Amino acid sequence: MASSGKFDGVDFSQINIELLTPELRQLGQGFRCARGEFVTYWKQGRIQREAEAHLCQCWIAKVEDALAGYITLLADKLEVENILLIQEGVKYRTFPAVKIGLLAVDRRTRGLGLRFMEWAIDYVIAEVVPVIGVRFITVDALYDFDVEPAYDASGFYEKLGFEFADPTECLPPVNPYRTMYLDLKPLMEALATEELNEDRL
Repeated sequence: MASSGKFDGVDFSQINIELLTPELRQLGQGFRCARGEFVTYWKQGRIQREAEAHLCQCWIAKVEDALAGYITLLADKLEVENILLIQEGVKYRTFPAVKIGLLAVDRRTRGLGLRFMEWAIDYVIAEVVPVIGVRFITVDALYDFDVEPAYDASGFYEKLGFEFADPTECLPPVNPYRTMYLDLKPLMEALATEELNEDRL
């Protein structure tokens, strides 16, 4: 379905991501998301209350005075079935992580979900990793088999390099989601190599 109206011609791959502030909380009229509960969370103030309570932090994308989407980040721990970092001499099964809590975009936008994810990965690497131990980004990929067609968000995250915390978990999952994770270290090493090569030019 092509975007229409307020989002016509907007390049969402370059759109600015802004921290939610009190001045921006009135946005959201006309927000349309494929998952209606994400609209409700915003309009009922749940996200704003959780941000005020320091349970998460929220960033938004807007076009003029129209909310195009939002993303929340919060602290998490990744628990895995196998020993992920045994080759690094680390024998833990639980690791510090930053979690993608909610990711909601207006269904008339194109590419905004990817923009949010790329921004979040860059943000965590640049702003969080230097000051606190964080190795992974996690997300609970939603599965909804009560709708037609069934809704499975995991494919979107797999394309970004996320893996399942429990690859053997059966479908449909016991919970309506499966936890996935992205290892940030390879990305950080690639970035460091790229910066080193640029310095040598």
